[in-house]
Amino acid sequence: MKIGENKVVALDYKVYDADTKELLEDTAELGPYYYIQGMGLFLPKIEAALDSKSKGYKTTIEIPMEEAYGDYDEELVEELTKADFADFEDIYEGMEFVVELEDGSEMVAVITEIDGDKVYTDSNHPFSGRNLLFEVEVADVREATDEELDHGHVHEYENEE
Repeated sequence: MKIGENKVVALDYKVYDADTKELLEDTAELGPYYYIQGMGLFLPKIEAALDSKSKGYKTTIEIPMEEAYGDYDEELVEELTKADFADFEDIYEGMEFVVELEDGSEMVAVITEIDGDKVYTDSNHPFSGRNLLFEVEVADVREATDEELDHGHVHEYENEE
């Protein structure tokens, strides 16, 4: 089956900082990444490169930061206080949490440092400010279910082999 609009893609990849060659993420540790082609759920340059490809296809894709996660934005780094986290049982460096924005949308932030009563958070994507190099392999392709299309994301993945 070929990758096309509304197909579920199971993708194995390694992503590197294209400039330093530092390995940033490897799906070998977490399992494949699943997305629905054509719904804007993954980087557009990767979706475009994989369109009409099949299971087993491998490629390397370089993506400049402007086409990936953008420049690092210092305005997304905030200094809060522990009182701002009163609803949490425990907080720790590296903890991710969801921030609801004024427009009702949500964004993920991470606690980068705790210094006494001060809590520093960062809402930048971990790969922002970096040119990226993806080594990808299509692990599988299948039709998305009606429910997945309605919900806009992949549900439990079932390999149809």
